[in-house]
Amino acid sequence: MSIDAISVEVFKNLFISICEEMGVALQRTSYSPNIKERRDYSC
Repeated sequence: MSIDAISVEVFKNLFISICEEMGVALQRTSYSPNIKERRDYSC
């Protein structure tokens, strides 16, 4: 099974958007100022 460049880009962008959506959800539902205001997700 060969992996072409288009599939790599599609999956790369998929994983990036998943991480960004997780960050937005965490920021909206958090109580901590570290997460809500500073966007520091390193808990």
